Amino acid sequence: MRKKLNPKNREHCFELFGYDFIIDEEYKVWLIEVNTNPCLEESSTILRMLLARMIDDMLKLTVDKLFPRKRRDPNVKERIYKVNGYDDYINMWELLCQLVPLKLNKN
Repeated sequence: MRKKLNPKNREHCFELFGYDFIIDEEYKVWLIEVNTNPCLEESSTILRMLLARMIDDMLKLTVDKLFPRKRRDPNVKERIYKVNGYDDYINMWELLCQLVPLKLNKN
């Protein structure tokens, strides 16, 4: 799979995928599709809250690792994208990677 995602083996690149899931009456999780160009439209209150945090956390894991800030100005406050139930300084992407993977139905 890695060769398909990065056939020229380029370093320092990333791509955001959109995974669409559905949960049935028995709470089974089904993968519907994976999008290479996910919609980032803030069409609801929950998306307005989650999308900003998701993009900020994604950039912290990618661009900020390559170009770290040399000095932090103590007078400049870092913008925090609040999400209920998550600590302001926990990276949601890193948190998701620590969760036990869900078993998806293969039918």
